[in-house]
Amino acid sequence: MNPLVRNEAFESSRRGTLTVWHRTGAPSDDLVRLLEEPGELLKGTSKSITRKVGPFVVKESSRSWLNLIKYTLRRGRYRRGWHAAQHLEAHGVGIPRTLGFIERGGFGFVYGNALVFEYLEGARSVELFLLALIQRGAGQETLAEYLGALAEAVNRLTDAGAYHADISGKNIFTRDGHTFYFIDLDDVTLDEPYDEARRLKNHVQLYDSFCDVLSDSLLFPFIQRMLPPEINPRVWMPKVRKGQQQRRIEHAERNPGAHRPLLPE
Repeated sequence: MNPLVRNEAFESSRRGTLTVWHRTGAPSDDLVRLLEEPGELLKGTSKSITRKVGPFVVKESSRSWLNLIKYTLRRGRYRRGWHAAQHLEAHGVGIPRTLGFIERGGFGFVYGNALVFEYLEGARSVELFLLALIQRGAGQETLAEYLGALAEAVNRLTDAGAYHADISGKNIFTRDGHTFYFIDLDDVTLDEPYDEARRLKNHVQLYDSFCDVLSDSLLFPFIQRMLPPEINPRVWMPKVRKGQQQRRIEHAERNPGAHRPLLPE
């Protein structure tokens, strides 16, 4: 099997300088055409451009021959989101439905790539969904059910052998508070031990996403639900609180004068 096809739902083909991994039976030309559309800019960095093209999202690396050595020698790193998408879909973990992956290059060299997936129409981050619940006057029972469903979604992710290095609320989306989708799959690594250090990092990220608007009467059982039985939650929670405080300090040092908004500005 092609090492880049880890899920039988996908196959590969070649289009000039492009290698296209696409859904089995779906024309690879459809993905190539999406690359040619300007679309609507969603996010741009020095490393990649993410844009909405119709009902799809194209996350494309910067096109530069200067990056050829980096993309070629570290191709595993730049294929991480694609590997994660196939793996998580196969294990029933909520992610945007992926159409495929494209690499630019030839003769053993790679100088760019793009991951194509469906746009989550009508979804919002779990932070904003929580704020909407609070603004509508949701009671403690409703908020606890919401956090419980989110905790189970995180458990499904980690039980699938995946570690998301940035699982803060901005990278988890929902439409209804029951079904959740993880994004930014470039930060997902597979089949590595989910040790206490990684678990703690994730719990600090999640706690930090909600602690400004929720008390520990809700957040303690939320975190506890994501702990294995061998970890005492009353010993664990002080570590989470301390980590969250340090996270805020580090954020303030990196962004002097900035604040963390609870609502979009």
